[in-house]
Amino acid sequence: MGRLVVIRDGARTGADNMAADADLLARHAPGAAPVLRLYRWSPPAVSYGYHQDPDDFDREAIARRGWGFVRRPTGGRAILHAQELTYAVVGDAPSARFGDDLHAVYTAINGALTEFLRRLGLAPDVSAGESLAAARGAVCFQSAGRHEVTVGGRKLVGSAQRRHPDRFLQHGSILTGPAHVDLLACLRGEDDGPDRRAELLAATTNLGELLGRDCEGPYADEFEDLLAAVFQERFG
Repeated sequence: MGRLVVIRDGARTGADNMAADADLLARHAPGAAPVLRLYRWSPPAVSYGYHQDPDDFDREAIARRGWGFVRRPTGGRAILHAQELTYAVVGDAPSARFGDDLHAVYTAINGALTEFLRRLGLAPDVSAGESLAAARGAVCFQSAGRHEVTVGGRKLVGSAQRRHPDRFLQHGSILTGPAHVDLLACLRGEDDGPDRRAELLAATTNLGELLGRDCEGPYADEFEDLLAAVFQERFG
């Protein structure tokens, strides 16, 4: 098996980012080296899960803010990608590196994500799941599903997966700031009042809050350096 390939794409539009992830999955050949892609979003973009209804979103509100609007190739719920570091992993499944099924892949990649956070001085956990009512919500970061990474019981990393018989794509958002709560203004029928925003903020956390420092702009490169190094140690 080849060494892990790391791609650092910087900030791109939502459409470009999702097309790049989908292309990595489509082009991955069995036995080829796995790929870790690290990227950000410019301008911010709302992404929705493969099976979500785009009519649930207020596209005019999204457009007024200058944000993108894009469907992900993976499942899951809506995310506003604004203050975050995003990762994507493409590889063989089943494989010795990542295991035999969806849960094994999540577990393997979570091992790298939690080690990354531990090296930042944090104490991460992996959620055992959420209630059925919470799972039916439209907002990804309102609760932590099974296999999602939390700190102090608050969701920090949200991930989703797409699988083919011989390969997979898993990508996810590592929050660096609180801007993801602005998604509430773009969902039809969603309460965007201060109590609802406070509820969402209480359910989540971010690296800026946890580390007590700026995690945007040039500082994001430091996180990419560390995350790439940990993935190379684990899978390279």
